[in-house]
Amino acid sequence: MRNIRQTLAGFVPVLATVVTLIPLTHRAGIVVLGAAVSMMAARSGRGHGPWRLLLVPAGALVIAAFAVLFHAAHAYGDAFFVLTVAAATAARAFGPAAGHLGRALVLPLIGMLIAPVDPGGHPWRTLAWATLAVFVAEVYALAGRPLGGTEAESAPSSTAPARIHVWRGVQSALALTLAFTIGQTVFGEHWAWTVISAYTVGAAARSRGDALLKGAHRTLGALGGTLVATGLALAVGDHRSIAVVLLLAVLAAGFHLRQFGYAWWAASVTAALALLYSLVGVTGTATLPLLGARLLAVVAGALCAVLPAAFVAPVRTGAVLRKRTAECLRAIRDGEHASALRGLAALRESAAPLLAIRRFHDRRELRWVDALSALEPDLHALAAGDEDPAALRRVRKVLAPVAEDLRAAAGR
Repeated sequence: MRNIRQTLAGFVPVLATVVTLIPLTHRAGIVVLGAAVSMMAARSGRGHGPWRLLLVPAGALVIAAFAVLFHAAHAYGDAFFVLTVAAATAARAFGPAAGHLGRALVLPLIGMLIAPVDPGGHPWRTLAWATLAVFVAEVYALAGRPLGGTEAESAPSSTAPARIHVWRGVQSALALTLAFTIGQTVFGEHWAWTVISAYTVGAAARSRGDALLKGAHRTLGALGGTLVATGLALAVGDHRSIAVVLLLAVLAAGFHLRQFGYAWWAASVTAALALLYSLVGVTGTATLPLLGARLLAVVAGALCAVLPAAFVAPVRTGAVLRKRTAECLRAIRDGEHASALRGLAALRESAAPLLAIRRFHDRRELRWVDALSALEPDLHALAAGDEDPAALRRVRKVLAPVAEDLRAAAGR
């Protein structure tokens, strides 16, 4: 049931945004921009409150600056994009509020890559439509939050030192600079695919291993989506109504499956792209070169994000797990069981790179994850106010050996 709510919370705002914008404007780029911002706002639901609507004018200025600079000279637009994203990433060093502000301003900027808005002969009119699209998307994303429950709101904030966020900003700048250079040099008018891939892989990477895992998932997802999309594109042909139905079905499936792995989401987006081509008149075998080029661009973008994360002030996955484990143990010791559950969820997410290679290389940190995960039912009961002596004994029995092993690992 919770999975269904989360799917609805992501998909319904996107559908509502599209249904609202289509009667207002016949410009497909504006509708796609609104849908893209709605998808990203739904995925970054943590910290998404009514105050975000007040930032729409600021987002409009970001859109206007990028659109005008990029269409004046690509180098100016590229530099503006890189500096804005890097500053928004580094802003997390100043606290959660600054991080939320940075993400809110970057969302429309990423949306512009997915659906470029050309100011053309009527720049202010075009940018006004783009601002309206962002506003509609934000309103529906805010309205859809109750559908997904409170999981996004309860996610723990980052506790990384300020210098880590600053270095992540540097890594973002390097990754995006590489992506713009390679994309515009090799992939021509489809350069944005490389930049989007670099951003999605590197923006939320918690460690060097996390960046590698996300890059692998995005590549595998794009490959699987390309295979599916090829069949869909050939089958749909120029039947626009069928393409619309399949497009919505693919996106809904992607929202549901993304909780099981980012590769599923990447695959659904790739398949949806093929169907989108059929809506704009690119059908049949004409889609095949585009899908092949997109796969290469995705791989190139993922590598652009992985290289800085691996070699420029890298954050080791083991260090992240030691920190997360200590935070979880501290919360359990202090009787803050609800906080411990949130810390446990963050610990499991941080352990994903090591879990992926566990069959080949089993690390001691994974034993901590296993031991603390086994306590989850007891922690839920204690967080609900059930002072079960047996549950308390089981929790205390696990804490001591995990804490001792953690101290030994930290000393080493």
